[in-house]
Amino acid sequence: MFGKTYFLIPLLFVLALPARAGYQFFKVPVEESTWEVTATPMICRLRHSIPDYGYAEFVRRVKAELEFSVHVKQAANRPESARLFSRAPEWKHIAIARDFGSIPVVEGNEPFYLQNGWAKRMLAELAEGMDLQLIYRDWSDGSDEITVTIVPINFLEAWAKFQACEKQLLHFSFADVRKTIIQYGVGKTRLDRATQHRLDQMIHYMQVDSSVRGIRIDGYTDSKGLQRINIVVARRRANTVRNYFIKHGISKNKIYVHAHSELDGKFSNRTAAGRKKNRRVEVKLLR
Repeated sequence: MFGKTYFLIPLLFVLALPARAGYQFFKVPVEESTWEVTATPMICRLRHSIPDYGYAEFVRRVKAELEFSVHVKQAANRPESARLFSRAPEWKHIAIARDFGSIPVVEGNEPFYLQNGWAKRMLAELAEGMDLQLIYRDWSDGSDEITVTIVPINFLEAWAKFQACEKQLLHFSFADVRKTIIQYGVGKTRLDRATQHRLDQMIHYMQVDSSVRGIRIDGYTDSKGLQRINIVVARRRANTVRNYFIKHGISKNKIYVHAHSELDGKFSNRTAAGRKKNRRVEVKLLR
């Protein structure tokens, strides 16, 4: 899966470098090594700072694969490749080093980005107490060999917190709850349990995602009966949904209600199927 090569002695990897090649090493001192966790219902982050270089980070988002990335202070200015190794630190005398082969370097301040299988493997190596190393030629003129080391010191406790965060992530994303359509019987305005459960998900999402700035509620009606009565029913349906949001802690200032007459129906009122679809309320989260 990862193109592994196993060996029992330290690996000496030499890149083809121009004359006067230099070497640069980036690694946090053992006594300063930290792994910091940021946990919310939307995202979990596990970050390791590397002095004078940047930081490495594992991320798990709602309904997404595990990600690993390295963020650098000096942006990469051309596509490259790097070698990824797992090596035993000085205090770990008996361990098998691993060469995971080449990984891509992309331009920008996030030159290294790996997902799922690769990211999980890197977590496993750190959990075993192994150093992770990225070795590549510098992206200014290629004259130096760069070695970046990610150390496992203080990793396990932080990883436990990260795993706890993963377990409490939401089970639905913005795309899952951004829109709800509520259908009604003739003259009906009440919310059934299934609809209330759906609105509860939207409310929960709003409470944890600050990027959601409001809710738009559009009430529609069919053409049966008097037009002036129908618009009242459409408004009543929309306000019932509005009141449900307010009752459950959403500010009324974030709710925008619009009642539409039968002339605004999205479907034909000439058929029973079309009229049924027009007896609706559409609820949308706004960003």
